[in-house]
Amino acid sequence: MGLRYEEVTEDVTKLFNEVQARHFPELKNAKIITLFDLKKRASGGRVVLGRIMKTNDLLRHLTKDEAIAIEGYDYIIALDKEGWNAIGDADRVRLLRHELRHTYYDIDSESNPYRLLDHSITDFYEEVELNKDDPRWRERVATIVEAIYEQKKEDMKQDRNKGKKRKGYGGNGE
Repeated sequence: MGLRYEEVTEDVTKLFNEVQARHFPELKNAKIITLFDLKKRASGGRVVLGRIMKTNDLLRHLTKDEAIAIEGYDYIIALDKEGWNAIGDADRVRLLRHELRHTYYDIDSESNPYRLLDHSITDFYEEVELNKDDPRWRERVATIVEAIYEQKKEDMKQDRNKGKKRKGYGGNGE
């Protein structure tokens, strides 16, 4: 049983930094790590393309990084790797922007100013405007990713059946 998460590529980090700088300047000092989620995650019957988590004290301790995050990370973003690899840059930007919309910088907080917000609607008002050229992008991408996972599941099932037949369990009297 392997690990569920892995580091993202430099290309992902570069795109993330561009999205953060352009759309979320208030987060310039936030320590955010982006990871690939290697397993399908679903919520409410829908595939989860990405999710952002605010770290607690334990996660901050475990994510200490002398070079980047001396006191640990403030947020962790997990991106579905299959989904990421199946979509183009415009949808990748939409996904990163959507996850970052969950963040909130509380200027009055002295100890830990970073918070998480729920959706203002099923998305965010700002994202509705920015995505008016493709308002159903998330459903489109989720359908693609769901099909990828279903195909992988079917392929694994076929591989298991082939293995059984080779071992004499094919039900044909062997």
